[in-house]
Amino acid sequence: MASRLSKIPPSVFGQISALQARTGAINFGQGYPDQEGPAQAIEGVVEALRSGRNQYAPMRGDQALREAIAGHQETYYKLAVDPDREVVVTTGASEAIAAALLGLIESGDEVLVLEPYYDAYAAGLEMVGAVRRPVLLSAPDFRLDERTLRAAVTERTTAIIFNSPHNPTGRTFDADELAILAGVAQEHDLLVITDEVYEHITFDGRAHTPLATLPGMWERTLTISGSAKSFAFTGWKVGWTIGPELLVSAVLSAKAWLTFTTNTPAQAGIA
Repeated sequence: MASRLSKIPPSVFGQISALQARTGAINFGQGYPDQEGPAQAIEGVVEALRSGRNQYAPMRGDQALREAIAGHQETYYKLAVDPDREVVVTTGASEAIAAALLGLIESGDEVLVLEPYYDAYAAGLEMVGAVRRPVLLSAPDFRLDERTLRAAVTERTTAIIFNSPHNPTGRTFDADELAILAGVAQEHDLLVITDEVYEHITFDGRAHTPLATLPGMWERTLTISGSAKSFAFTGWKVGWTIGPELLVSAVLSAKAWLTFTTNTPAQAGIA
């Protein structure tokens, strides 16, 4: 095994799933639902299969799906997105994270990660040779503290991975916290990679606000989301990245050598 992989522990989710299958236990630790997604999406996949849409989709993603993703951002967040230049469909949000790190982060770069965090962030950073700098979210409130964030920034810091709604705490960061993060990112000219896969699963009446909607943040933010959580189809592995053309093109360049393209019928169903 390559040394870069020997430093990465096995995914806890793989271990939990194996235990669940063996014991019949209820799995509270993994982000998948206990109900089916929309029947319309399933019918869309079946129709795509039967109509011969079984070959490679465009590498950037199915046109109808990219237009639907852009329409979603406009409808929910009043964010104008060009589906032809500012959206790339990926094989799940996990590929989007990997492609973003491969396409945008150099070996030796320091990247801030809010802790606790989804384990794929640490694994991805290790594989690209970056340095992970944790920013602790302290119990019981798990709020983003400005002093803690600023203390983590050094001259080698190039990016922040920001996850909201947050896995595993479930927090949706508020306007004050978003403003703190945006201020630090702009002050230090940092890229922000946002993981927003839980954008439609919020609690206590809180609404999710994409960081890219804040003044001065669109041009430095790569937004990642997907269908797994919002549509309850974790097995379809359809995700996407949204952002300025320069950032999205870097993701596309990395994706070309990862999966090349994403499942064609599944894209049709999600669209």
